[in-house]
Amino acid sequence: MSKNILNFKNIDFSYGKKEVLKNISFSIEEGSFFVLLGLNGAGKSTIFSLITRLLNLQKGEIIINSHSIKDYSKALKDIGIVFQEPSLDLDLTVKQNLYFYGSLKGLSFKETMKSIESEITKLELEDILNTEVRNLNGGHRRRVEILRALINKPKLLLLDEATVGLDLKSRFDILDYVRELVKREDLSVLWITHLFDEVNEDDDIAFIKSGEIIENGIVKEVMSKYDKENLVDTFNYLVR
Repeated sequence: MSKNILNFKNIDFSYGKKEVLKNISFSIEEGSFFVLLGLNGAGKSTIFSLITRLLNLQKGEIIINSHSIKDYSKALKDIGIVFQEPSLDLDLTVKQNLYFYGSLKGLSFKETMKSIESEITKLELEDILNTEVRNLNGGHRRRVEILRALINKPKLLLLDEATVGLDLKSRFDILDYVRELVKREDLSVLWITHLFDEVNEDDDIAFIKSGEIIENGIVKEVMSKYDKENLVDTFNYLVR
């Protein structure tokens, strides 16, 4: 029986008097690719910020690999994070960015590079390790951010709109790599997006609208439930 790597339970959140999340609950099973799909402003980034402790929990409970998010050090050691906004140091090389992050996790340079040795090749980054980040294109920068997130061997990888601003090939190269990583490493992924073409029929999904989860399940089963032929029609029906 699969266990849940993330439990998001009965979460409410407000910015001042403005309520932006309303009784949000969902869970992600170990080794699954889970999509949080919603339009801009639906509350996706607030959820991401709560899981990563960029925002403090107001009401409800978040459990990561059996650890409460309130136990900051234990909960966050099991996650890797890829932010929507670029977060690499442009003046450092790829290798220096990786080493700096590894050092924050208590790893030596040798340990850092060893931990991601095989992924460097799979992401086709071996030839640019000594290149300053400012000289990389957007697709390569995003690959480096994903590589960096894997240094601590996370059990849950969080990606917030990870392909925004990239060309079509770069988008799907990254998406294919993350999906392959889930299968190969039994990693759990929370893929936050507003892009319908990034979702497969076999994915776990939660639809979010105006701070509420309006439906969740396996994509093809949700489509069948509402007698819709595709995800776009299903989404439009649910958010109307």
